[in-house]
Amino acid sequence: MATILLIKTYMYALCFLGATLAVGCTEEENPNLLFEAAFQGNCADGNPCHHKCFDLHDGTFECSCMEGYILSKNGYSCMESLDDRQSEEARKVNALNASHIQEIRLYTPKSLSRLPEGDERHKLDSVEIHFESIFGDGPEVGGQYYGVQDTDLSHHTTRSDSKELLESKHGNLVEPMNTVTITTPSSPHYKTCQQLECTSGGACIPDQSTGGVKCSCPLGRGGMFCEKAVELQFPQFIGSSYLVLPSLRDSHKSMQISIEFRPQHYDGIILYNGEYPDLRGDFAALTLNKGFVEFRFDCGMGMGVLQSQSVVLLDSWNYVTVYRDRWDAWLQLNKGKQVHGRSKGLFSRITFRQNLYLGGSPNISLVQGRTGCQQGFVGCVRHLEINTRKYDFRYGNRGDALEGVDVGECSADKCRKVTCLNGGQCVAAWPNNPICVCPLGYSGDLCERAVELVVPSFNGSSYLQYSSLDSSALTFIELLLVFKPEKPDGVLFYNGNQMDGTGDFVSISLVHGFVEFRFDLGTGPAVIRSPTSVEMSQWHTLFVSRTGRNGILEVDNQLRVEGTSQGAFTQLSLPLNLYLGGVPDLKEVAQLSGITASFTGCILQVIVNNKPVKLLEEALSGRNMDNCEHECVSKPCQNRGTCVPKIDSYTCNCLQGFAGTNCQQEVMEMIAQPMFSGNSYLFYLEEDIMRRVWGREFDINFQLRAYSSDGLVVWVGEKDMSLSTDYLALGLKNGYLQFQYNLGSGEVIIVHNRTRMDNGEWHSVRAVRFEREGSLVVDGEHMERGISPGPLKQLNVNNGFYLGGAKDIVHSTFNKFQRGLVGCLSNVTLEADYHIRLVTYATIGVNIQPCI
Repeated sequence: MATILLIKTYMYALCFLGATLAVGCTEEENPNLLFEAAFQGNCADGNPCHHKCFDLHDGTFECSCMEGYILSKNGYSCMESLDDRQSEEARKVNALNASHIQEIRLYTPKSLSRLPEGDERHKLDSVEIHFESIFGDGPEVGGQYYGVQDTDLSHHTTRSDSKELLESKHGNLVEPMNTVTITTPSSPHYKTCQQLECTSGGACIPDQSTGGVKCSCPLGRGGMFCEKAVELQFPQFIGSSYLVLPSLRDSHKSMQISIEFRPQHYDGIILYNGEYPDLRGDFAALTLNKGFVEFRFDCGMGMGVLQSQSVVLLDSWNYVTVYRDRWDAWLQLNKGKQVHGRSKGLFSRITFRQNLYLGGSPNISLVQGRTGCQQGFVGCVRHLEINTRKYDFRYGNRGDALEGVDVGECSADKCRKVTCLNGGQCVAAWPNNPICVCPLGYSGDLCERAVELVVPSFNGSSYLQYSSLDSSALTFIELLLVFKPEKPDGVLFYNGNQMDGTGDFVSISLVHGFVEFRFDLGTGPAVIRSPTSVEMSQWHTLFVSRTGRNGILEVDNQLRVEGTSQGAFTQLSLPLNLYLGGVPDLKEVAQLSGITASFTGCILQVIVNNKPVKLLEEALSGRNMDNCEHECVSKPCQNRGTCVPKIDSYTCNCLQGFAGTNCQQEVMEMIAQPMFSGNSYLFYLEEDIMRRVWGREFDINFQLRAYSSDGLVVWVGEKDMSLSTDYLALGLKNGYLQFQYNLGSGEVIIVHNRTRMDNGEWHSVRAVRFEREGSLVVDGEHMERGISPGPLKQLNVNNGFYLGGAKDIVHSTFNKFQRGLVGCLSNVTLEADYHIRLVTYATIGVNIQPCI
C-alpha cells in the first residue's frame, strides 16, 4: 500500500486550543482525532480508495466518500453515517451516541501572514476558527468564531456573511493555514448479528467498511434497520446493491440500450443479462472499468469488448447508447465518438434465459470473470430503455422491478431541503429537481399562494379529479369540451377501469396537435382522430358521442369523423375516478389509450350528457392548478355577482336587488313584473308553493310578455333527470306555448298553436292538470287538451319550483330547453287563490330586473 502522508501543520495551535475544544495533540492522546490523508501515487494506478479518488498536484492523491458516508481513520475506507437517514425512532434511541463531526480551519490575516517570523502580532489571539458541518451543503451550515476568547458555540453566521465579518474584524481578508477534521464519539456500529435486529425482511450481513455487521434491505425498504419504505423512481446503488428486471425479449438478434446514470465511482457493473447465472455462454453486459464504459457481449463463440474513448463524469449525468446487430455493435458515451466492435465466432444470436440485473449482482464473484468487475455500480440511474421499452423501476404491478437488495431512491434527500406550504408535497421530477406538488386552491414554487380558480390552467403536471362516470356511460355518452392548448400533446379527458393498464376506458387526447377520441369496451379500442390538427393558443370546441360500439368526433368546423370499437361488447365499465387535464401517474392509465403526457393549456367548459361539470366545485382533488388568463379572474362582477366565463368574454349573474353588466346597479324599486333575459330565473322552495305543485292536481294562471321564440317559463322536476323522471313544464317552442308533463309512465305535450306568443304583447295563460288529463288556454280562447299515457296519476318532484328559466337549464330539463325566457311575467297565481309575490317569495333570484 502507498505510504500515508499525515498533514500536521500548525499543530501547536491545536494543542493550545485543546483545553477549550478537547482536542488532543497526538493520536495517542486523543484516539478520536481524524487527519486528512494523502497517498503517494495517482488514482489510476490501483488506488485503495473505497469510494472516490482525487489526484493532487504534487504526485499524491486523496480519498473521499459519497454522500451519507465519512472517511475512516485509515484514510481510504468509508463508514456509513446515520445522519438524517435514520428513522425518527432510531434517531431517538441513538441520540446520546450520535456523532457531531466538525471541521476546524485555522485562518490568519493576509497582512499578518507576510510578517517576519517572531513578530509580536503572530500571537494566537489572531487565529480564527471556522466550524463547518460536513453534512451541510446549504447556505447556513455552521458558524465562524473569532479569536480564542470568541468561541461562543451558540453564535452562527452564514457563509455569505463570513467574508464581511472577517474583513470587519481585522480590516483585511484572511487566508487558510490548514484544515484538520476532528470527531466526537461516532455512531454505534454493530459487531455481531445478535446485537442487530433487522426489520421488514432485512438480513444481517458483514459490513466491510466497519468490520461489523449491517442490515441488507429488500426492495422497497431502506434505513439502518430496513425500517423505511422506499418508493423507487430513480434507483440509487451503493456497490453491493442490485435490481432485478425481466429478462430481455426480442433481443436475440439485435438490441439497442439507452441509459442515463450518475456514477460516484469509476468501477462497477451497470447492467447484464445472460444465458446462465455465471454468464457462461451467451451474455451482454455494460460496465465501468476505471472510468471507461465497456460493453461486452458473447454470442457463444467468443466475447467482443467495446470501450468508450473517454471516461465518465463523476457526480454528473452521463448518457450511453449501445446498438448491437448480430456480431457487430457500437457504443457512444455522451456526445463522444462512436466506438465499434465485433464478437468472435460464427454464431450471431444471443440466448437470454436469466433475468436482467441492473446496478450489480447477487454474487459479484460469480460474474467477475466475464464482466471484469469486483463490485456493483455506485450512483444513480434515471432512465433505461432497451428496444423501445422504457423500464419502470417500481416494484410489483405498478412497475417492472421483480426484486432487489439495498436499492435506495436517488431523489430522497433532495426534498429534505424543500418545505412545501399549505399541504403541498415535495416530489422529484428528476433526481436533482425537487418540486412542490400543490393541492387544489394553492400555487407557487412552494404552494405559498392561495388561488381562487376561475378558468383552470394546466401546466403539464396538473390534473383535476372527479367521481367516475360509472353507469352513466354504460351504453351511451355525449361530451362537449372547450379548451385552449399550449402544447400539441396531452390528455384532456380520461376515465378507466383498472390501474394496471388493462380494462375498459374512454379518453380524449391531443396527439401531435390532432384530437384523438378512444374508447375500449374490453375487446379492442376505437381510435377516432380529427381530420386536421388544432391551432395552439386558440380556443376550440370538441364534441364526442358514443352509443354501443359506435363513436363520433367533431372538432370546431371540421368534418365529423366516426369509428367503431373492436369485438362484440357494447357496454363501457368505468369504476375509477375521472380525470381532466392529466392523471396522477401516466403508468396507471390503460396502455391502449396512447396517453403519453398531461395537457398544457386551459379548459373552459366540460358538459357530460348535457350536465355541465362544475370544474372546481365538483372536483374531488387537484394538483398544480392555476388560473388561465381571463377577464373573470379579475372579479369584474360587483355586489357578490358571479362571473360566468365565455370564450373571449363573460357575463355576470347578479343577485336579487342588483342589475347591470357588472351587477353594479342597485335595484331600489319593488319588482311586481320581473323581466328575464334568457339566463335569469326565480327559484322557490316555500312549502305553500310546493304543495300546490306536486300531487294529483296543478292549476296556474299568469300574464306573459315574450320577446324570443324559445324559452322556459315554468319548470318543476327531479335533481337527476332521466327519460322516465317526473316533471312539469310550460315553455315556448318556435313562438308557441306548450304544456308538457310526465308522471312516470309517459310524456304528454299539449301545444297551443293558435296564438303566437313572441310578439312583445301581454298574454294571459292558464294551465290545468288533474291526474293524467291536462289543458292549456291562451287569452281565454280555445282550450287545448291532452292526457299522459300509462296508469300513474301523481307528480312526484323534489327540486323546487322555477319561473323564467332554471339553473344549468340544459341539464336540469334533460335537454328539453336550451335557454330561459326573454320577457316578463306578472300575476302568477296557483290554484286560483294563491298569488305569488314573485321577487319577495323567491329563495334565489338571478339577473332579475323590472319589466320595461
